[in-house]
Amino acid sequence: MKVIFVASGNKKGAGQVNSFVQSQFDSLQAEGLNMVLFPVVGHGALAHLKAAWQLRKIVRREKPDVIHAHYSVYGYVAALATMCMCHKPEIVVSILGSFPRRNKKWRLVRYCVQHVWDKTIVKSERTKRQLGLDVPVIPNGVNLEIFQTLEASAARKAVGFEDGKKYIIWCSNPERAEKNWPLAEAAVKQLQITNNKLQISLVPVFNKTPQEVCTYMNAADCLLLTSDSEGSPNVIKEAMACNCPIVTTDVGDVKERLHNIEGCFVAPIGDLSFVIGELAKDLEKALAFGKRTEGRKRIIEDRLEISQIANRIIEIYEQV
Repeated sequence: MKVIFVASGNKKGAGQVNSFVQSQFDSLQAEGLNMVLFPVVGHGALAHLKAAWQLRKIVRREKPDVIHAHYSVYGYVAALATMCMCHKPEIVVSILGSFPRRNKKWRLVRYCVQHVWDKTIVKSERTKRQLGLDVPVIPNGVNLEIFQTLEASAARKAVGFEDGKKYIIWCSNPERAEKNWPLAEAAVKQLQITNNKLQISLVPVFNKTPQEVCTYMNAADCLLLTSDSEGSPNVIKEAMACNCPIVTTDVGDVKERLHNIEGCFVAPIGDLSFVIGELAKDLEKALAFGKRTEGRKRIIEDRLEISQIANRIIEIYEQV
């Protein structure tokens, strides 16, 4: 089976896809599929029209069985690229976010799921409920060979963390508005006000290799996620694989993933000042926890290792 992966190639502005897309691509290739990667570079309608034209030429040359697009926008690109083809490949689309509001995007995605794409995968039960459609739920997998437990003192030394100080890591680029860096700063500031004895440092971790991120997760006292919306956030599962304590906003499937894991906390939904206060309280509890969690055990129990997820995706390809 030949599959073309379509995804954003805007990481670092160099045609490089996100690490979780590359990991999924590699895992499917390891299972024996003939994989072709098509990164889409650029933003906006003109860039996507150009990408559709380029993809159409690649489809004619490669004659794939499946195009697997990541994010709805690249599902639109795939549909446009294969329009009016006599022998067009099946289109599978992974929806990676969620739909907290029933807006134009929600209506367009629902229409495409029902009438345009051949199969759609969502990453959490929450997204499935939001769409109100019968679609398969397959979270992204975790590479347990990369994200593993390391000796904490060695990891702290490797990333330059000081003894006697508590480090909270936040794994994204602060310029990404949807990840809500200001909320992370506000929660940590609130914690410092309520407990001025704690020496805390909030560290944004981005533009790092997966191996470097793993080291930070093993060095940190806590990982904080403050996103406004997610599907099934990869960083949560990666931190779990490293047994890192976690504090997160209630997005995607985090409640399901972190249920009853000591040292992991999900802040309830509310207005901004309430969420800031709850995150601050949860951060204080996570830092007081003072040890590693059993997140990795849960990842294994939930069968979220990347090769297991690859086989579930292959089953979807075989159904279309």
